[in-house]
Amino acid sequence: MQRFWEMIDDDAALADPETGWLVAAASGVAALSATWLAHTLIAVNLPFLFCVAAVIANAARRGLIAGLVAAVLSLAGTMLIAEWSHALVNPRSVALVSLFCVIVSIGGETMKRLRRREQYAAINACRRERILRIIFDGSPAVMLIIDSSGDIVDANEAACSLFERPREAFMGERLERLVPTHALKTNALHTVILPSAKRLRLDIRDTSLLIGTHRFRIVYVRDETKAVLSSERLAMAQRELYQISRATALGQLGSSIAHELNQPLTIIANYAGVARAVLAADTPDLAAAREAIDDTLAHAFRAATMLKRLRNFIGRKPPILQQVDVRTLLEESAKLGSLAAKGVRAELLTDLSHVDFDVSADAIQLQQVILNLVINAADALRGCDDRRIRLQAWRTATGDATFAVEDSGPGLPPKLRHDVFAPFQSTKTDGVGIGLALCRTIIEGHGGRIWCDDDTELGGARFLFTVPHTAIGGTTHAA
Repeated sequence: MQRFWEMIDDDAALADPETGWLVAAASGVAALSATWLAHTLIAVNLPFLFCVAAVIANAARRGLIAGLVAAVLSLAGTMLIAEWSHALVNPRSVALVSLFCVIVSIGGETMKRLRRREQYAAINACRRERILRIIFDGSPAVMLIIDSSGDIVDANEAACSLFERPREAFMGERLERLVPTHALKTNALHTVILPSAKRLRLDIRDTSLLIGTHRFRIVYVRDETKAVLSSERLAMAQRELYQISRATALGQLGSSIAHELNQPLTIIANYAGVARAVLAADTPDLAAAREAIDDTLAHAFRAATMLKRLRNFIGRKPPILQQVDVRTLLEESAKLGSLAAKGVRAELLTDLSHVDFDVSADAIQLQQVILNLVINAADALRGCDDRRIRLQAWRTATGDATFAVEDSGPGLPPKLRHDVFAPFQSTKTDGVGIGLALCRTIIEGHGGRIWCDDDTELGGARFLFTVPHTAIGGTTHAA
């Protein structure tokens, strides 16, 4: 701030005028003329009176140089025209008068400098006041100056604009009639209603200002009305978005139910058809019919279990974890997926060479993931000459289980490779794009991850997922 005032303050306007010595010279000549006229016209012989008066006048007004110039001219002229017979005209008197003129000139210089300093301070004080007023009124922040008794002594233009009143209306007004004084002790927003019924939400702060023995406070008021309105609109938009997301979730739930029930219901219909065909034969094979009916019941119960697990997904409930034999899991999954493979005349290969271990998982959910991947692989083989699907699993060095389903189809389109697990993304013309998204939800619920690549010997796509050695986030039940 000191640097700023040094740039603002200017004493050039107080410099001595260049004509000062000319005025002093003219004063000396005038004093000399007055002395001669007084002696000639009225016979008054005062040789040093007008000389001393000229020196005093110039020294007091213009300082040392002007006083000395007037002294030299007036004394020199007086010595030329004066009568040396006069009692006052002698070397001793001339020396005393000269010394007096020098002393007066020095005193005048001192007075001039003091006067200039006072003028300099007054001019700079006025300039600083104007600048402070410009800063005060030009500030976009609302500011009120309060005295020790709580009365408003000044307000800037921003305050006049905010509170819709002229500056004169603030003077002498009590602060508590304008804003709640308890607001100064809290950081909360406060509501102020103007006479025009306009409601303002204000953030009010203050700071102390001590000038001499007078104590003031500067109150800063920030209008948060627009910010509050924007926040309320944002909250309303978020509530509306939440309602939309709930509706979207319900739509996804409906798609998930339709997708997940389609597989067991298809299997149930197939087994029921087999049982009816067996019973309709001339010589019914009751054992085969009983087996088909048992499989139908098993898949009906499996469909009920799938619905229950799907409801747990929607309710954010953890999976039910059990120690699952990976060999048995793959064999049952291959049995379920064989119908999809036979539907496209594909060969389903199951690699059981590295599956002699258990994994902590929800068997029904993992079967559903594997079945979804096998069905997708079968759908990808339609129209291909080479139709093979391979299902395998192995344990990694960290003890986690890795499952892979690969096919000999055309592979994934590049544009879908990064979004294949997103909801409603599908390569099928009649697909809803919910199966892989649900698979990802299941695997992530077990603490694993799922991804796809084209690193397969069959030449198509390969989908892999992992299940940690100890799955996280689930509820463990004894097998």
